[in-house]
Amino acid sequence: MDKRKLLTFSLRCSIASVFLYAAIAATFQPDNWIGYIPQAIRNIFPANILLMGFSLYQLVLALWILTGWKSVFSASLAALTLLVIILTNISQTDILFRDFAIFFAAIALLFNSL
Repeated sequence: MDKRKLLTFSLRCSIASVFLYAAIAATFQPDNWIGYIPQAIRNIFPANILLMGFSLYQLVLALWILTGWKSVFSASLAALTLLVIILTNISQTDILFRDFAIFFAAIALLFNSL
C-alpha cells in the first residue's frame, strides 16, 4: 500500500472511530451525553429524541467516512459537525480540546480528497 493510501485510510479510521464511539456511547449512556446538546435546542425538542437522532447521524457519518465514497463530502460534513460541536460547547474546552485535533484531521482528509 502506498503512503498516500495509508495516510487516507488512517485519517478515515481515526475520524470515523470518534463518531462511532460517540454514537454508541450516547445510545447506551444518554445521561452522560445529553448535556452537550445546547439548552436552547433542548427547549424546543425532547432531548432524548435529539440525542438518538444525532447518534444515528454520527453512525451513518462514520460508516460513510469508512467507505471512502465521495470523501470530499463526508470529510466536509465531519469537519462541519465538529466545528458546530466546538462552537456550541466552547465553554467546555477542558473536555472538547480533543475535538480540535479531530476537526483538523477532518480538514486534512478533505484536502487529501481534493
